[in-house]
Parts: sequence; C-alpha cells; structure tokens
Amino acid sequence: MRAAPSFATLPSGLRLHYRVQGPPDAPWMVLLNGLLSDTTMWAGALPGLTQRFRVLTFDSRGQGRSDAPEAGPYLTADLAGDAWELFQALGVARPWLVGLSNGSALSLELLTRYSGAFAGAVLTSAMPRIDFAMALKVEHWARCLELGGPLFQFDAVAPFLWGDGFLEARHGVLRAYHQVVTGGEKPLHGNLHQIRGTLGWDIRDRLGAIQAPVLLLCGAEDLLTPPWKCLATAQGISGARFEVVPGVGHAYPVEDPKGFVARVLAFACKEPAGIGR
Repeated sequence: MRAAPSFATLPSGLRLHYRVQGPPDAPWMVLLNGLLSDTTMWAGALPGLTQRFRVLTFDSRGQGRSDAPEAGPYLTADLAGDAWELFQALGVARPWLVGLSNGSALSLELLTRYSGAFAGAVLTSAMPRIDFAMALKVEHWARCLELGGPLFQFDAVAPFLWGDGFLEARHGVLRAYHQVVTGGEKPLHGNLHQIRGTLGWDIRDRLGAIQAPVLLLCGAEDLLTPPWKCLATAQGISGARFEVVPGVGHAYPVEDPKGFVARVLAFACKEPAGIGR
C-alpha cells in the first residue's frame, strides 16, 4: 500500500512534501531526487527497496508539492541543509543515502558535513563540480524554460538524460511526464531557481572528509555526467567503489529500476547482485 503524502515545516518555515514507506523497524534509506524531478521518479525502485528498508522520499524546495520560495537561486548547499532539517524532524537516524544527479550532489554535501551520521551511500551520476561545460548546458536549459516552457526545455535536455534505446522507445511518455512534473500550475521561478542553484557548485576539496562506504554508479551512455567525470568523484573518496553500468544513460534508477535496486542491495546489504533488466 502506497503511503499517503505528508508535509513537514522546517524551522525556516519552508514546507516540504515527503513519504515514508517500508517496515517501521527496518534501517532507514533516503532517496534524493534529480533536478526538475519529484518523488515519482523512484516509483520503479521503491517496491524492491521497501522490502528491506524504511524509505524516505521527499521533494526539495521547488520540486513537486514542496514550497517554492520566490527568493533564489536554490543553492545545492541550502538544499542539503533543508534535507538535514527534515531528517531531524522525522527522526531519520543513520540512513543510507541514494541519490541521482543533483540528488547525489546533495548527498555529497551531507556526507562531508555530518561525518558518522550516515550508514553509507549509493550515488548515481555524481560529478564533483559544475564545470564550465556543464554550466553552459545548465544556463541553456534555464533560457529554454524561460523562452519556451517545459516542453521546449525537455527537447533541449532529453538527449543528455537517457540511453539511446530507452529514449527512442519512450520519448512520448517521457515528454508528457516532464510536462506534468515541471509545468501545469507550478511556478516557473521554482524550476529556474533549481537549475541556476547548481551553478558554481564544487565539492572536490571536501571529498576527503567522507568516511562512509560509497558506491558510485554511472551509465555507460550518460552524456550529461559521463563516466570519466564521475570517476573523479570516486577518486576523491577514500575506499569508494566506482561502477559503469552498460546500456543505460543518466537516469539509471528510471531506465532500469530492477537492475538499480539489485546494485543498491548488493552494496548496502551485501547481497548477491543478480543484476539484470
């Protein structure tokens, strides 16, 4: 049974949407969304993860049903601070962090700030900074959103997000989903503040502070955060594992949720992987 949506008001007054699913006595796991997404991106992975973990999903500021303050941009460090306040409010203790893309950036912020607070992390598409090339893409997507709306922005970003076969087979569905998640009655400024809040982020000089076990995953067909850039994150974290996943692009948890869950459980629970679609 799917958990009903809930809301938490942080000390700052910010209201975040969240759901908790899975056995009450199981260890915690937190799933952190990618940019311009919401908790629905984890739909395919949740059934496998909630069998073993008490799973928290939530929308960061500007996402889904959470507040989208007028003031921005929403800096990565501030979003990580929001997440930590939410964990404290809900009593989330020593969770595993599982992030995608910007959710991985938030996870890295949390891991560097709060040593010993996390059981470990599985991070997909995790670059250690927004470099010059990525900054050009980010600003281009923001301008597309301003000038043409969510579908125009989707057409600019889609070739970078998905593996070739997945995108070709599901292009229409993905485009419609993007319109629902970023369009409708949602304020434009929330999406723009998410996008531009990534600019200038750089955690390279703090990666050495991470002590928790970390698995870093990257799709072999990821054109947005390609393997050689994600490898730099792994090289900065003592003892980190780095795996390149064949046949998927940037959004591994969405493209192949069963294979993704198998890798997460293999690392977090020391189970045999049995990886495959």
